Amino acid sequence: MPLFPTRADAWLSAWRPSRVARVAIGLIFTASALMQVIGVPFTSSFGTRTRIDLDVYRLGSQLWQHGVSLYDVGSMPFTDDGIWLPFTYPPFAALSFVPLGAMSLTVAGWFVALTSIALVVVIVKIVLRVLDVGSKTNRWWLAAATTAAVIWLNPAWMTLGFGQVNIYLLALILIDLFVLAPRSRARGSLIGIASAIKLTPLVFVAVFLSARQWRAAITVGVSFVAAAALAAVWMPSDSLRYWTHTLFHTTRIGDPAGPINQNLNALWIRLVDSHSAQQMLWIVSAAVATALMVLAVRSARPVAAFASDSPARRVDAMSVTLAIAVWGLLISPTTWGHHWVWVIPALVVCSVVAARSPLRRTQWIYAALTVSGAVIFAVGPYQLLPRRVDDWGLLDHIVGNSYCLWGLCLLVALWLAPARLADASSAVALAGGTTDRAATAG
Repeated sequence: MPLFPTRADAWLSAWRPSRVARVAIGLIFTASALMQVIGVPFTSSFGTRTRIDLDVYRLGSQLWQHGVSLYDVGSMPFTDDGIWLPFTYPPFAALSFVPLGAMSLTVAGWFVALTSIALVVVIVKIVLRVLDVGSKTNRWWLAAATTAAVIWLNPAWMTLGFGQVNIYLLALILIDLFVLAPRSRARGSLIGIASAIKLTPLVFVAVFLSARQWRAAITVGVSFVAAAALAAVWMPSDSLRYWTHTLFHTTRIGDPAGPINQNLNALWIRLVDSHSAQQMLWIVSAAVATALMVLAVRSARPVAAFASDSPARRVDAMSVTLAIAVWGLLISPTTWGHHWVWVIPALVVCSVVAARSPLRRTQWIYAALTVSGAVIFAVGPYQLLPRRVDDWGLLDHIVGNSYCLWGLCLLVALWLAPARLADASSAVALAGGTTDRAATAG
């Protein structure tokens, strides 16, 4: 079903932000970014965002430089907050975090937060280009305005507050898929490097496999192995221990039943007492999620989607990417709430589909996903429930697993109501204009 540009698209294509608009966007963006970095004035967050996960990154890199094992029980020192956390990342991550270890926690916190926010602007701009929203002259301004809002979604807020690298990984993946040229020899390398820092981006090799881009899929594996091998040269004993022992002990990462764990595995652990029943239900539901992902990907026609740079195909390519991203979040045994930063591109896509689709049913589906997703991911409902999941009632389980339920709904929508763009010239015709979109499609 084609996704037709509207008069709003034509207006956005022709919009040239005035000086007042640029100043307003700049001030709003700056204020929003600063409050994310230093906290909201007159609240408990002001001046107290110590970014505990960032501290673990720093301590891990410092530990390795002092010749101490990253993965021995109790080897990690306490964080600046007085909390002990293990180093759960691959050895290559410790190498990547060496520059952070050379900074104080405060400086590193500011650096990671500010660069993460800048990368959100890049992420949103990429998605706007994929969806053919706006023009080359205004997309950065649209992206900055959007970023000022979406960094307050719970996954982004937590990522920035903890000093996590989720936004870095999201940016690497989208740049690999939508910025590098389809025939570039580097295509796949950024996903491989991201996977060597955290293993979960490996699921995106499925994007290349579905598109039959075999060289890019192989490049993911080669770059991942090369990064792991580089780490093995510098830290052979830690590498051996991680890949043969630590990797398989997932319980050291955290409590899988905790409300912050937002995936199908945790859903059943919280809902069902029997361990065997939990495992069976997880397998069945993961199979269902996998089937939905496959159907959603097939509906988006991945081979054609990644073979062309036309707007009609780019939106299909984004649908493939989102389907695989959400699938990976759902089936992973550990998916912390802040891992759901993929909701940023997902909500942008849903809102555009809701505005552009010529079919009322599709409009309502994606409008519902946009509104419900904005509420769910802004609030983070699991944080409002009792910490003891044994005290949860049926409604608590529905609310407390809302990230998963929303993700499943998105997969169903991408399957049954795929979104496709019409030729961008339709937008110009609607406005009666003669704007040369080919010259402004950056």
